Amino acid sequence: MPPSPPYDVAIVGLGPVGATLAALLGGRGLRVLALEKDAAPHSLPRAAHLDGHALRVLAEAGIEAEGRPLDGFDLVDRRGRLLLRGRPREGPPTGSPPGVLIHQPTVEQALRRQVAALPTVEVRLGHEVERVEERGDGVTIAGLASDGPFDARARLVVGCDGARSRVREAAGAELVGGGFDQAWLVVDVLLRHAEAGKDLPDRLLQIADPSGPATYVPFADPRRRWEFRLSPGTAAETACQPEAVRARLAPHVDPDAVEVERAAVYTFHDLVASRWRRGRLVLAGDAAHQMPPFLGQGLGAGLRDVRALAPLLADILRGASLDRLDAYEAERRPHVEATIRQAVRLGRLVTLPEPWATLRDRALRSAHRLPPLRRRLLDVRG
Repeated sequence: MPPSPPYDVAIVGLGPVGATLAALLGGRGLRVLALEKDAAPHSLPRAAHLDGHALRVLAEAGIEAEGRPLDGFDLVDRRGRLLLRGRPREGPPTGSPPGVLIHQPTVEQALRRQVAALPTVEVRLGHEVERVEERGDGVTIAGLASDGPFDARARLVVGCDGARSRVREAAGAELVGGGFDQAWLVVDVLLRHAEAGKDLPDRLLQIADPSGPATYVPFADPRRRWEFRLSPGTAAETACQPEAVRARLAPHVDPDAVEVERAAVYTFHDLVASRWRRGRLVLAGDAAHQMPPFLGQGLGAGLRDVRALAPLLADILRGASLDRLDAYEAERRPHVEATIRQAVRLGRLVTLPEPWATLRDRALRSAHRLPPLRRRLLDVRG
């Protein structure tokens, strides 16, 4: 019989979702072990947007996420003409914006500091989990650290370890998709001087250009982001070549006026794990679901996951049945699946080819006069 687990909860993955869960559980006085394969947070931005719900979760975890206020997005045609304006459906709490455009590394650093200040949370960086096995009244975790093999035991394990989750694998769950798979080039830039940004829009744009759909994200100065849909068969290495990146930026901004911080190709999916829990193993964030970024809800969905999960874990550690965890997936899966459907619907709308793009533009302009259609197409509630 293995010894009694020294930790209440082990969290695999200390990205923003895992770190938020560590802060929520550590704030409740639970003994938490957080394992992260990387030695430091990612230095380059990834997630862009947090809505009011996500901001409240972070506030509960002890941090205030700052960024450029955002109250929705504009869907524009190939010439930049407004087709529809998407806004959050519900009002924010008093004094708070409906959402903000964030610099993810800054948010992660704040979360790491908050977690480090909690006496019942132990963080081990540079620890890659290779095996997760439920045994007796706990779970054994084993893997490889920079100084050699390691193992640990916890009563419960939460996988916040992303798309290639070891915990999901151990739970016997598979990712199930609806068939949305699009490759996009993501380009983050820094404006070299104030003049470089004076003619750039101050709203997030979904650019429904059939010859090259794109997204524009106006982070706080000096940061901006463009995302470009790649044609099928375009090699990632080719798309990321400096001259290819300059050519894509040129219609939007003077390439000489910006410094490219990152150019990377991502494939956007609509995937949900077949199960979010088995026994003492639970999934959250990208380990449980992945969605296209058109509504900016990917990170926010993960933060909602851990907000729903934290009190259930605490209840179990106070003596409640493990079956109490069934309430987690029952609450979160319907919301995640609905959000994914909305994001896919918007993504397909933005990326329509001709002749459907022309018909779309006419229909969306008509939607200004048909509020029910407008709400169905562009509900951006998180």
